[in-house]
Amino acid sequence: MLSIAVKVGINQLLFTPIFNVYFFGSQALLSGDSLAEAWRRVCNTVPVSVVNSCKLWPAVTAFSFAFVPFEYRSIFGGVIAVGWQTYLSFLNARAERTELLRQREEKEKEKEKEREGKVVRLQKPGAATATATATVTSMTAAV
Repeated sequence: MLSIAVKVGINQLLFTPIFNVYFFGSQALLSGDSLAEAWRRVCNTVPVSVVNSCKLWPAVTAFSFAFVPFEYRSIFGGVIAVGWQTYLSFLNARAERTELLRQREEKEKEKEKEREGKVVRLQKPGAATATATATVTSMTAAV
């Protein structure tokens, strides 16, 4: 029993973080993200995946070492891994959507600041008169 616990512990402490960093980092880089964006993806997804990995893989590994004959362990683990990879792909897609939404929000804030900057610049020369003139001019031009 101690042997199984050691094997499960080594698997979770060493293999899981390394594999998940590789998985999420390579997914981000292959989809065209920069190194900084890939690192952000890793930071957003690896902690969640490691925690959830600890909920699944210790039981799978312990069951495999205790009950599955040696020659069938890789098949057993592979079948479970298909479901796990699907879950990791879901996490990756969710993180990608979140990053896209964050980027859109940042762009909207930048545009809003630019608009505010233009209004401020118009207000400086003659305060309210310049703003009113600019507004009327832009409304006339739009029509």
